[in-house]
This record gives sequence, structure tokens and C-alpha cells, in this order.
Amino acid sequence: MDADAIAKLPLHSLNPFMPGAGKQPPELVGRTHDLELMDRMIARTKLGLLDRGIVYSGLRGMGKTVLLLKLNGMATRQGMVTVQVEANGDAAAEYDELLHEMSLSIMRVRKTDVRERLSSVFSHIGSVNLDFVLGSAKIELNGSAEEQRAVRASSYKLELLIEGLAESLKASGLGLFLFVDEFQDMSSEVMMTLITVQHKMGQRNLPFYIIGAGLPNLPGVLTKARSYAERLFEYRSIGRLDDAAVADGFQKPARELGYAFDDQALSRLIDLSNGYPYFIQAYGKAAWDASDSNPITVGAVEKGEPVARADLDQGLYVSRWQRATPLGREYLAAMAAIGDTCTSAQVANHMGRSVSDLSSIRFSLIELGLIYSPERGQIAFTVPGMDEFIRRVMPAETQSYDGRG
Repeated sequence: MDADAIAKLPLHSLNPFMPGAGKQPPELVGRTHDLELMDRMIARTKLGLLDRGIVYSGLRGMGKTVLLLKLNGMATRQGMVTVQVEANGDAAAEYDELLHEMSLSIMRVRKTDVRERLSSVFSHIGSVNLDFVLGSAKIELNGSAEEQRAVRASSYKLELLIEGLAESLKASGLGLFLFVDEFQDMSSEVMMTLITVQHKMGQRNLPFYIIGAGLPNLPGVLTKARSYAERLFEYRSIGRLDDAAVADGFQKPARELGYAFDDQALSRLIDLSNGYPYFIQAYGKAAWDASDSNPITVGAVEKGEPVARADLDQGLYVSRWQRATPLGREYLAAMAAIGDTCTSAQVANHMGRSVSDLSSIRFSLIELGLIYSPERGQIAFTVPGMDEFIRRVMPAETQSYDGRG
């Protein structure tokens, strides 16, 4: 759309900011090195050279999902076969999704000869009889035993499929890239399989790469699954953006539409966003909607602040509060009273309980992804600003509970 056409549109209809889980921002800022890493991996793959996979870890709201989608797009445009999944902790469901998404990725390959070779690999693996590995098919299996057999069959099938696809792709100077979101939630069965396959493919010089993202505890979870995981990946911590990157996150999308934030407005937005990519979208959207001028002034930012805060409360905090049981909420409130990061002993002391009494609820909150342990004995919120939300809103313990605790 040209500048004259844009000028005729109402300001609010042009709003480039849109908070949402995994939604691509109008400007991906502060991640230049990560984009360069993917460029390097693609270039080396084309040359028949191997690289390590990459694991991104960080708090929620840091843009990890957005980054995975961006890297996926880069690899796809260069002809690589890409698969993206989200872990959910159910081994059978995760294997099904992996196999399903791999079949779809093959169908998306544009080069006919490459697509036909990969389809042939997929068809061959689908017809392989695994009884020689799994035991006699004559034995009747019911319930969990039958489920375990199915999961094990999926594990062998996935390994054979990745191996076959990687061999075929290498002949064309291409590679297989698997993007895994919420990697820390993956079932131990599937996680161990994928790490093992990554290791084997590296030993055989075959181009298969896992690009994973998850919470700050992800590196430890992977190493616990397979000790050699620490050597298989390049580990990248995704943290807060610096002020210059935040400023670009606000100004660049606005300027592309012929608008801008004045200096005071930009300074206030930088303070409010605190370096969190998700906050940039929330406060940028609210300020834009509240503005009736160009440049957008600090008055519009201030007018939009309560709107953005309410959106963040609903989008980030309320739903997570609802996941916790009454005792879990008491634990979270105690953490918030102490600070963003504290020790299990401090929380127990604040609640007038012993650490051992609260160990099960602590574990439950970690399993729910509400808190994590940055170091032994320490705990912190996985969502930035959760402590401030609890202190500010003091959400009622009677608020609806979704039963996942």
C-alpha cells in the first residue's frame, strides 16, 4: 500500500502492534545474532557440513515462540525441510504429532524430485514390520502394555524416518530442521529419543537439527534426560531487550506507516515495557489506539497504560493464577510478598510451614510451568511481572480454579 493510501486510513485501523502468543511482531528486534546463527546453519548444510542444534531458554513473554517461527521461515525459504511441534507431555500424542507434521512437511517441498524421494522414504518406513524388535505379535497385549508397545513402535519408526529423510536430503544439499516449542514439557520418552537421534545423526554426518525453546530450566532438563545433551546443542539465553532494541520495537513499525512516537512518549514506553517483547506489543497497541495525533505523545501513552495493564493481566497472569490450587495460590502470594526470586525456606517461613510440608505444592507449581528453580533451593516466577500482579491485584483465592493443579 502506498503512502497516499495509508494517509487516508483512520489511525486506529493502522495499528501495527498486536499482543498474542506466538504472533509475529511487526519488527523482530534484538535477535540479530540468533538470525545469523540460522543463516550459518543453513549455509553449512548446503555445503554438506554439520552444525549443532540450538536450545533457547528464557522466561515467558520473551519472544521464544516468535523466534522459532522466524527461524523456521528462514530455513523453509532456503529449501530446507522444517517441522514445528509443541511439546505436551503425552508421549503417544507427541509421536503422533511428529510423524504427522513430518508427512506434511514433505508435501510442502516444492522441488518435485526431492519431494518424491522423501515421500518414498516415508512410505517405506510406514510399511516396515517392527515385530522383530517389539516381540511376537501373537501375544495379546491390553491396556498400558499395549500403549507402551505402540509408543515404542513410534520411537523406532521416528528414528528410522529421520535417518532416511536426512540421508536423502544430504544428497541434495538440504537438511531436516525440527523446531520444538515448550521443550521442557516434552515427555521423557520422546525427549530421550530425539536427543539420541540428534546424537546418532551427528555421528553419521547427517543433517538433522533440533532447534528447541523453553523455560530457563530447559538446559538442565535436557542434560538430565541424556548427559551428553550439554555437548549436542548451542545454548542461548533469551532475556530482556536493551533500551535501543526496545526503542526500535516501537519506532520502526510506526515509521513504516508514516507515524512516530515523540521523545517523551518513547521514553515512557521504554520504562513500561521493561525490555519484555510481549509488553512492547501491549503498550504499543494501547498507546496507538489512545492517540489522535502524529507524532504520538506521552499523553496517549498514559491514557493507554491502564488498558495495556488490563490486557496483560488477562493475557499473562489471571489464567496462570487460575491454574493453581488454593494452597498453590497461597504459595505464589508468599513468593510475591518476598520478591521475584526467593528460596523455598523463605516461602515456608513466610507461610509458617516447613519446607518438607510444601515440597509437593512446590513441585506441582513447577510442573504447571508457573515457577521454576534457577538454582538449587531457589524459586522464581516463569512470567515476568507475576509478583507485581499478585501484590497489585491481590487476586481472590475464591477465583475460579481450572483443575489443573
